[in-house]
Amino acid sequence: MDAAAVAELFAPVVSVRTRRLFGGLGVYAEEAMFALAFDGEIFLKTTDMTRPEFAAAGSEPFRYMARSREREIGYWRLPAAAFDDEDVLRRFTGLALVAAREAALRKSVNPLRRPSPRPGSRPR
Repeated sequence: MDAAAVAELFAPVVSVRTRRLFGGLGVYAEEAMFALAFDGEIFLKTTDMTRPEFAAAGSEPFRYMARSREREIGYWRLPAAAFDDEDVLRRFTGLALVAAREAALRKSVNPLRRPSPRPGSRPR
């Protein structure tokens, strides 16, 4: 799925921008990455609280192989019904947006997190 198709899919719900990410696309609303497009599929950010709702809708987690182990990163496939039903799309997109904003907030208030180096700067 290319950037134009991703924007068209979410247009009824939220304005998005995309950025290349790990061979796919990160999907952003404002500054929060709430979805990723990979290998023709859309995956939405989840939390421990929202994963059961995704599972009940027949969704599955995004999985990839790293260091000979399968890993999950908290993104679950957009339920198939969301492609045909705008209310379903709105519901699951809303859950993902809340999850992304909560994650961004946790990152911004973590006192142990070091700031990222500026591009072009050298480590000390």
